[in-house]
Amino acid sequence: MKKLMTIFATALIAVVAFAAPASAQDEAVIGTVESDPASVPEAGMYDLTATGSGFIPDTDIILVACTSPADTLVPGVSDLDEIVAAGNAISPLEDCDIANAVQVTVDSDGNWSESATVEVGDNFFFSAGALDGSQAGATWIAITDPAMAELAVTGAESWIIALFGAALLAVGALTLGGARRFNA
Repeated sequence: MKKLMTIFATALIAVVAFAAPASAQDEAVIGTVESDPASVPEAGMYDLTATGSGFIPDTDIILVACTSPADTLVPGVSDLDEIVAAGNAISPLEDCDIANAVQVTVDSDGNWSESATVEVGDNFFFSAGALDGSQAGATWIAITDPAMAELAVTGAESWIIALFGAALLAVGALTLGGARRFNA
């Protein structure tokens, strides 16, 4: 129990550290994350392809699926502030599929692509980034009528969601590391 509390405290410190403003030289590289499709017609299991650009070349990142417990976002109605707030409401240990996080290799141009079968529901987010917080990005996958898909606002360029993603990945790494120690 003491180890679990230590892991939780360390994770909390990591979340607070990532939320604090960083100096110019310590800022994370914020990449763009997109999904194909960018929206789905209804909740359910989908094969999605997440792609990223603007990440640090020749590195590895983690891609994870999360669902925000915030009020339901509405494509074409929810603004960027609401999307960011929904992203910030995510608790990594409760709202993310950390067990199925995927390691992805960034190519020499700073791009990557990864396909995944995921359960999309209201407030579904893809978050990607390095465990050390050096790079991050995220996108919201909206549930919307395909004819209205162009109205969906993803928030993919939001640095706040990216910081959330970096903190989320740090918490996930600490959680997985702790779980491995408990099983050893």
